[in-house]
Amino acid sequence: MGAMKELHIETINLEAEWQHLLAAILGQPTVGRAHVMKPDAGPSDEEEWEMMRFVPDIAFTPAATADPIAVEFKMFRWPSDWRSRIRDAISFMKTLLAKTDYTRGTVILSLEINANDREALRQFAGPDVDLWDLNDLRSIAAGNPDFLDRLEELVSETLVESYGAATLGRPADTLQGALIAAKLRATPAGKPGWQAFETACYEAIQFLFSRELHKLVPQQHSCDGLHRMDLIGRIRPERNSFWALLASDFATRYVVFEAKNYKKPIGQAEVDITSKYLFRAGLRTVAIVVAREGASAPAITASAGHLREDRKFIMVISMDDLCAMLEGADAGDPPENKLFDRMDETLMAMGR
Repeated sequence: MGAMKELHIETINLEAEWQHLLAAILGQPTVGRAHVMKPDAGPSDEEEWEMMRFVPDIAFTPAATADPIAVEFKMFRWPSDWRSRIRDAISFMKTLLAKTDYTRGTVILSLEINANDREALRQFAGPDVDLWDLNDLRSIAAGNPDFLDRLEELVSETLVESYGAATLGRPADTLQGALIAAKLRATPAGKPGWQAFETACYEAIQFLFSRELHKLVPQQHSCDGLHRMDLIGRIRPERNSFWALLASDFATRYVVFEAKNYKKPIGQAEVDITSKYLFRAGLRTVAIVVAREGASAPAITASAGHLREDRKFIMVISMDDLCAMLEGADAGDPPENKLFDRMDETLMAMGR
């Protein structure tokens, strides 16, 4: 198995490890019975996603009760992210309860929240949805030192930045991500669907990242008129986020997005063309390419070359990656998690 594949599996496994540990903590004899409901790997196609869409991460039956509770776990790399995502997660749980036989639900976070935020969110959640944070998990696991140790290990492995302040985000756009994902999948591959694909990608980026990227401008030309970028946005000057990490590590203020609706994985030529849009003196050194079928081996090699020689970072994600971020966002999952995983894979696999 190649290094890139191993790294991808490793990043997927982090969330799976959380879920299995949570099931073990909740499954202690004095607590109740619990088991993981979803496979560790994500859905392989839209049909499988539809089947698993309203299956909770964990089914938990508290001790001395007969009715199981639906449990959704939300893993946050940057502690500030939860404030802009948690209402989406609560809204999704309400939808899950309405569409299944579960009568109660619990949303579990991988970090701590303060009392004021908890009360505000309790009011929003209503009587049928509970919110647990890291302190709740520590209390439940208190009688098992092995569980406590593993819990703290996962916290340290998960967090990229220290705790930071933020404000509560917008209310959830119910299943808007799934609608955009369906639109993306419905576009024909190749030239017949290039314009519809580009438009849907623009809608997806707006939906996912308009809170973090300011002035997302489509069809932007460079001042010399030679290059046209599909979409460009300015990173908001906020600390403790994936985008702040990009801005710091790559000395960039702007991110370029490109949409490639090719029937096959993109090659070196497409990466080289994208590199022409990046310019260090213009604080524009990062590009994210949404390629319908992802990147070929020559494209990956070319991307590594531009990073090594010019410090231009070109990340390629597939349409499936983008759809997974959209569908996950409906449930309150931070879409930056997948981008961070892709960045990790690229940087850790680079040779000299």
